[in-house]
Amino acid sequence: MNKARIFFIVLAVVLGLTLGISPAMAQKGKPIKIGFMGNLSAPFSLSAQAAAKLAVEEMNASGGILGRPVELISEDTKGEIPKGIEVYKKLVMHNRVDAVVVAEKVEMGVAGAQIGAELFREFPHIMFCTIGGTDDIWHLVRDNYDRYKFAFHTYYFVATHYLQILGGQILPDFHKNYIGSKKIALLYEDMAWTQPIRRGIPGVSPSLKDIYKSKGFDVVYEATISLDQKVFSTLFDDITKSGADAIDGVMGYIDQASFIKQWAQSSARDIPWFFWGGIAGMPMAWKMTDGMIAGGSIGSSFVKVPITEKTIPFMDNMIEKYKVGPIFGSHTTYDTLFGYRKALQQAGDTKDIEKVIHELENVKETAVLGTIGWDAKNHHNLPYPAYVTPIVQWQDGKMVPIYPKNIATGKFMSPAKLRK
Repeated sequence: MNKARIFFIVLAVVLGLTLGISPAMAQKGKPIKIGFMGNLSAPFSLSAQAAAKLAVEEMNASGGILGRPVELISEDTKGEIPKGIEVYKKLVMHNRVDAVVVAEKVEMGVAGAQIGAELFREFPHIMFCTIGGTDDIWHLVRDNYDRYKFAFHTYYFVATHYLQILGGQILPDFHKNYIGSKKIALLYEDMAWTQPIRRGIPGVSPSLKDIYKSKGFDVVYEATISLDQKVFSTLFDDITKSGADAIDGVMGYIDQASFIKQWAQSSARDIPWFFWGGIAGMPMAWKMTDGMIAGGSIGSSFVKVPITEKTIPFMDNMIEKYKVGPIFGSHTTYDTLFGYRKALQQAGDTKDIEKVIHELENVKETAVLGTIGWDAKNHHNLPYPAYVTPIVQWQDGKMVPIYPKNIATGKFMSPAKLRK
């Protein structure tokens, strides 16, 4: 048996030398596998999938990662948590992926983190959640690092950053120095992601209302809107009576087209509004609202403004190669994969998972929307000003970037002036 074993070892070495292939080189030829899971009937997951395909295509065109090709394996969760858990297990246990990208609502990411923690010891891997802004995933890492250290959350803002950065820094500056407002009407949609913003985060941040008050604003109106609500006329009458000179809409999923059309024909039509997300930040919003969106402002990553040298090529390539617009979650998915590549390059291997995690905690890479990286302790994306979402205003059928100043191409204009 020993002689036979020695013979085969010698034969393998001779063949390797003859063919010019060493065992190390053969290992390098194995693909680095990235699993992608999302609701592939939803536009945001489809856009994120196209972004993942684009990232993998570009990586392979430039030599892959560590000299190895990158393989993307996509699975459909159908938007169902039980199906998502099944898909996650398949990717990790059967496909043996090195990383899983969960490009869907945060609830799916949390489910992935839970099942991933059960699998991690036997099947080491990394998980990235690239859509959704709640704190749930980084709270898992914070509260039980050893169990959830494989999980990373990439999005523009998590809820804490919504409060501390968007609510505490960006919006007060925007309302005061761009709009000139002093009295704020706060509107929230009734969803889980707005709860921390409405109520604050104990021990971390006060509510958005209290933040505005601490910045010298008067919050003269506050209301929570059901996702089923279609008629807003009474709401606008109440806002007008309150004396508000700006509306801060913490919303992204209500029927924004109906809201905007009714606003433009209401007594509040001259009161400017800002939305935190949603269809109002997408190119089709002008036609959907028959131009009544003029004067509205929103955080949007759809505008062709060169935040970095990657921004415009990414947007052009998404449309040209995959016929898909870069919806929210696509930028973060694309940037996540390049951040992952850099971490692997710095680690020098995919198998030393502890080293890969360490490098992810320290990586910084030029991205579509600024700089991609993750907090070393909590594993959430580095927020603004590292990662930027422009504030745009609808003017003459276009989304015009007006904030921050270094990427602005226009200035804020009152809704009344834009209607003339």
